[in-house]
Amino acid sequence: MARTPTVVVTGVTSGIGAALATRLAGRWQVIGVGRGEERMATAARSAGFTPVVADLASPEQRDRAVADILRSGDRIDALVNNAAECVYELPCKLDDEGWLHLMQVNLLAAVQLTAGLKQRLEGGRVVNVSSIVTRFLAAPRFGPYAVSKAALEEWTRALRLELAAQHTGVTLIAPGLCDTPIYDKVSGFDGARQKLREQVPMWLGAGDVAEAVVWALEQPPHVVVSELALVPRGQAR
Repeated sequence: MARTPTVVVTGVTSGIGAALATRLAGRWQVIGVGRGEERMATAARSAGFTPVVADLASPEQRDRAVADILRSGDRIDALVNNAAECVYELPCKLDDEGWLHLMQVNLLAAVQLTAGLKQRLEGGRVVNVSSIVTRFLAAPRFGPYAVSKAALEEWTRALRLELAAQHTGVTLIAPGLCDTPIYDKVSGFDGARQKLREQVPMWLGAGDVAEAVVWALEQPPHVVVSELALVPRGQAR
């Protein structure tokens, strides 16, 4: 009987992470990482994943998450670093606390989880979810978010070189405008979102990005999707 592969997905309580956990259920054993015990319990029941509760902005909680994941079994076939925070602020207006929070979630969480799980991922895959904003900066207020994601991308390219020796494939996925709850928490973004909607009425759905991640994960073992950008029709940049 074939073994069910195991995948760790961060940010599973909403958006792309929730869609991904639902799509992988049944074919993969999903370990989901996210904030809030009640939210995680509800999401785990709905999508059928094993919950690991952690605030990925906290190095200490990331350490505990790695320990919990390692206790769950011997092999991890894939890690999807999907969790993210977003701000909409001028680069010179964002304070140190805001910059640090962005980098903790958007870069350092991926670094710490990948490093902690590295040995269990031998022969598997790592997928890091970035953003098309690193390629096309629409306005200066997108800058801080773009910086954090650009750092993730350069780290991903270095990681691909590091993990090649252990035959672990590394994939970078950069979605364009995507209709997810992340924007609901972004202060000052409502006006910009309305203008973007006028320019590009139909955005990607969380499920569209989740399908791209699934496709990358389920390629034959000798195939690695190096980098993939996807945008909704009408988003030219």
